[in-house]
Amino acid sequence: MLKLRRTSWPRELTEAVQVASRHSPGGKEDILAAVQLTDGQWVAGGRAAVYLPTGTEGTVRRVGWEKIERAGWDSEASVLHVYETTAFGTPLRATELKVDDPGRFGQLLRERIDASVLIQRHVPLAGKKGVRVVGRRNPADPNDTVFWNFVLDKGLEPDQPGVVDGAEAALAAVRDEFGI
Repeated sequence: MLKLRRTSWPRELTEAVQVASRHSPGGKEDILAAVQLTDGQWVAGGRAAVYLPTGTEGTVRRVGWEKIERAGWDSEASVLHVYETTAFGTPLRATELKVDDPGRFGQLLRERIDASVLIQRHVPLAGKKGVRVVGRRNPADPNDTVFWNFVLDKGLEPDQPGVVDGAEAALAAVRDEFGI
């Protein structure tokens, strides 16, 4: 019997995503969109996470949508930039994905990152410069815990006096305001 394939990605990617998602909350995940990179590797997205290439053939790295700070498409360089949140005061983890056209995967990436944001509030710390307090939750699980991070405005650094204390006070105020 002829079985028609309804996906445009290889079976090996589906298997790699299943392995990477096996021990995650919610278990095995299906791919909603994927795109092949110019080097032949694949990147995929599901309801709960994005699956980034590891450099080792047949494996992907799972990153929950709530851990993605932002993404951007550079059409001139044909590069999709994905930035993961990190501990306060450390640089974001950046992944560059060279792809001719992100297509449906790019749309999914934007939609799921936006869907993970519950709360976003800018709090001034020094004049108009301040900290953006962001509360995220995995969009696949509305009962999941909220993951918090801070983004400092340009010109502010965590080692400047009062910045860390101000950011922590901003977080406490936002959490109190929303009861989270």
